[in-house]
Amino acid sequence: MTALRNDQLPWETIDNAAALRGLRDELARLAEISGAASGIVQHPDWILFELESRGSTASLHLVLARDDNGRIVGYAPFIVRQGTTRVAFGGRQIPIYRGRMLRLLGAGIVAAPCDRAHAENTISAALQRDPTVRVIHIQETALPNDLAIALSQGQQTFTCVRSNLLDQLNWAIQPQESLATYLTKLGSKRRNDLTRRLRNVYKKLGAQAQLRIFDAPEQIDDYCQLMNQVYARSWHATALTIDWELPSRRALFQQLARDRHIVGHVLMLGTQPIAYVHGYRLGGRYLLDDTGYDEEFAQLGVGSALVFQSIQDLLERHPDELIDFGYGDNQYKRVLADQNNPCGSLHIIRGIGPLACFQMITPLRWAYRCLRRMQRK
Repeated sequence: MTALRNDQLPWETIDNAAALRGLRDELARLAEISGAASGIVQHPDWILFELESRGSTASLHLVLARDDNGRIVGYAPFIVRQGTTRVAFGGRQIPIYRGRMLRLLGAGIVAAPCDRAHAENTISAALQRDPTVRVIHIQETALPNDLAIALSQGQQTFTCVRSNLLDQLNWAIQPQESLATYLTKLGSKRRNDLTRRLRNVYKKLGAQAQLRIFDAPEQIDDYCQLMNQVYARSWHATALTIDWELPSRRALFQQLARDRHIVGHVLMLGTQPIAYVHGYRLGGRYLLDDTGYDEEFAQLGVGSALVFQSIQDLLERHPDELIDFGYGDNQYKRVLADQNNPCGSLHIIRGIGPLACFQMITPLRWAYRCLRRMQRK
């Protein structure tokens, strides 16, 4: 642990799970403030899960900003790993950089809106003064990114490189007065089409079809079991293997459920789960983290129908919360969202070696876009 101080706020760096557990309640209260965190991955319970699940392959780098009374007013959670950064290009994974990297959990620092500016300046100064920090990765963020801007200013600056080869958009539904208000804004044609599709799905499935909602700790064991069943029959399982009944994951979900941070929607056909929408609530934001369906029922449109039904449930219960669909070009996002903003993946770097490696992304982006244009012709 190190403790330093600049001319604004004191800061501290935590590098072990035991110290993080001691700060758990204080960090959780901060993350739960509206607008403080960018997502559930910045909650201390999730950070501890990340460390446990990755074992010896990763370590913690948690930068805290405190006020003069010692109260934590901001933090930035990083997972440190040694590995190779690759860029997907035409079905290939091209290695760009190998070495130590800090992966930021979330899109920026965690701080209440009133403290964000001071906390961000303090945390960026702490990172700049740490000679071991040379490469920072932000997986997904709205653009421009405030932390990246802060790190690019001052004496020991970083350079920001966009890692995504194509432009990306983040899709969201802004807080609403009510579900009825949102449905009215959709317009009659779109609203009627979505309602008809949802009704037809239930009609084709028959009387055994029902929606189950999981958001309480006593429901988590059943939820994880059902998620394992339906996930294994979805196309997601071939791309990424997830054990939803992993003891550490189940314990995380139970803790999140106790704090009302997790919501699972599962479409059941009798006792068989056939589609799911999995998401998290934190600080006035619901993040739709994953959605999928049993491939056997793909032709019925159960996936998109369940997303619409889940969104209605969320807006009925929590209309004042933003619904974040994340990035991507899925049709349901275009249909349901009322806002989109540029987003991307960033590497924030310094040092001759890392700069030389990551500069390869610029010609790769140019070549990839040229190939895409040629394919369209």
